[in-house]
Amino acid sequence: MRVFPLKDAPLVLLSLIFFIWGLITVSSNSLIPHYKEAFSLDYKMAMLFPMAFFITRITVSLPTSFVMAKIGYRTTLKFCLIWCLLGCLAMAYLVRGEELVPTLIGILLMASGVSAIQVVSSPYVSLLSTPDKSVIRQSVATASNSVGTVLGPLVLTAVILVAATFNVNSTAHQVSFLFLFIALFFLGLLVFLSKISLPDIKPKQMTGFWRGLTLLVKNRQFMKLALVLLLYIGVEVSFGTFTITYLADQQYGDLGLVSATQIIALYWVLMFMGRLLFAKFGNTINKHALFSLSCVVAALISALAIYQNHVWVGYLMLVVGLCNSTLYPIIYAQALHASGKQNSQGAAILIMCSIGGVVLPFVQASLIDELSLSTSYIAPALAYVLMIVLYWSSLKHRA
Repeated sequence: MRVFPLKDAPLVLLSLIFFIWGLITVSSNSLIPHYKEAFSLDYKMAMLFPMAFFITRITVSLPTSFVMAKIGYRTTLKFCLIWCLLGCLAMAYLVRGEELVPTLIGILLMASGVSAIQVVSSPYVSLLSTPDKSVIRQSVATASNSVGTVLGPLVLTAVILVAATFNVNSTAHQVSFLFLFIALFFLGLLVFLSKISLPDIKPKQMTGFWRGLTLLVKNRQFMKLALVLLLYIGVEVSFGTFTITYLADQQYGDLGLVSATQIIALYWVLMFMGRLLFAKFGNTINKHALFSLSCVVAALISALAIYQNHVWVGYLMLVVGLCNSTLYPIIYAQALHASGKQNSQGAAILIMCSIGGVVLPFVQASLIDELSLSTSYIAPALAYVLMIVLYWSSLKHRA
């Protein structure tokens, strides 16, 4: 087999994987207001779509971690890429029926592959380097993820606008074209994987898989950091979803749904810029202080949104993307280090924490239905405060 002669090709491949799952995740989040309108749902019922997407983190993560511990990272990665390819094709087919249940099934099948590949690729990035460089490599990969999150809303709106020029106005058919394009991307990744030399890793565990999982659940530092990650993913999804609603709603931004979907790309642009800066200067700053500062600023913007109902508040919410930019690499690197020898189980649990992308947005959606959009921002404000408390509490348990 001919090997593709690219320096650090494994990091390139894994960064591309981070990129496409970022694009898929944000596109799926950005579609929630469109699904809400297409199926005439209230905010709580519209949360069925992110629930279908993120619930796979619970159902898929541990089985994938178990397989990864048995056959190694490289082989598992190959199977996960195939899974993603088939899942996107299934989503593209089922969504064309323009019915709620088949659409949810399509999301489940597609998201299962995305969840599985996250379990493999997230620790793979760190484990292919020395411990002192793992945070920076994680930042490079998450920066690639941010490129995907930036392009997600833009690709989505481009699909909508291009499809409209061909008189394809159905949301279902537009989404179908989007996932056919993503399936082709996964096919390209499979070809790339076959052409490079990717070092294999088998988790070195001192105990059996389930025994190791039990030890990890009893690890107070790891579990607190896992909860911080759960809250972080919740606030990231909340701002990525409801800022679109805020900017589009007549009572607040009054920009319309398509324009608001385009503008939300700035939220992900700022996250991308922040992660690039962190990748370059991350070793020269106090990561704990940066974590706290980012959470405090984001909490203050959330609190401001409760009391002010103007379009400029919606634009200010985009700055939360910059606040969030450094949180994931800091939390993930700390948590993976805390997992010790149980890194495969740790990776599964951390991916399962993506369920926060359902929990917190559902709480905020319920507040919107019962109270108002502006009042609902009390949920992310409190989440950021709790993140600070749990993070600093976890530091007390460091060995």
